[in-house]
Amino acid sequence: MKNKNINKQDKNRTRIFYAVLVILFVAVAFGSYVLGLYKNNNIKTGQFSMLNPARAFTNQKDLIVNFQPLRDYLNDKYEADTNVSVYFEYLPTGASIAINKDAEFYPASLLKVPVAMAVAKKVERGDWKWTNELVLMSTDKDNKFGTLYKEPSNSTFTIEELVRRSLTDSDNTAHFILVRNLEMEEMKDVYDHMGLVGFLETEGSLSAKKYSVMVRALYSASYTTEENSQKLLSYLTQSPFSSYSQSGLPKGVSFAHKIGVDIDRKVFLDSGIVYEKNRPYILTIMTKNKGEQIATKMMADISEKVYNYVKEYEE
Repeated sequence: MKNKNINKQDKNRTRIFYAVLVILFVAVAFGSYVLGLYKNNNIKTGQFSMLNPARAFTNQKDLIVNFQPLRDYLNDKYEADTNVSVYFEYLPTGASIAINKDAEFYPASLLKVPVAMAVAKKVERGDWKWTNELVLMSTDKDNKFGTLYKEPSNSTFTIEELVRRSLTDSDNTAHFILVRNLEMEEMKDVYDHMGLVGFLETEGSLSAKKYSVMVRALYSASYTTEENSQKLLSYLTQSPFSSYSQSGLPKGVSFAHKIGVDIDRKVFLDSGIVYEKNRPYILTIMTKNKGEQIATKMMADISEKVYNYVKEYEE
């Protein structure tokens, strides 16, 4: 019995020894990786204390600031058309292009994003849980987008499922259930945080540049937590709508985006983040007073030109 206990103790010591070795290896490997990033960018601790510390984690070749050729193309082709508004922002450096930056458009289903953010905030405050259920009422039903309207009245759905359907499928019914259960002040808090004070008290129009603040807030997790910002963005990447800006991107490129459509107003919109490797960017395109086919063609052209410039740029 004594020998068995000794053997058992030896085995435990061996396991602990190897576990410590693994931890040390991971720590050294991570330290070497971080040190390598610093060396690659010629940044030494304390030497460039006045520079953005994030430069240490970004390769110099990805810090693009020269977008003048792209700006010239977009200006020449679209600036004269006040029914088009474009905002592009290169996230690694903050360089941006705004075409008809003051032109405003009815946001349509783009408003589902701030509603989802208000829901996430309510969960973070502890007022709701993602697993809580809300009731579908007959007045919530809308058959323009999504399929939730087909479900029987008084059916219940988790808050997370409603947010997912609202963002991924642009389901109007899911959106209306969420809106009905939110307080006006909870919605107002989202817009106030984005600098859009008074938006809910107006007719509710936005430019591409102003709306892009919403997208940037998710990317930086400046309004909702990292976990919830990631959750909302992941739902936006699952959008099945492959037309509009998506049609100008190669297959396989992750695009966290929300479309907006109002047939009666002839409004077609798309806004999101294109996750090109090491070169992510925001692209928001808004059009009005155009048919869907023309709007789609314009969005595809803009999206393709922006992507190719970002992808292929070399100094």
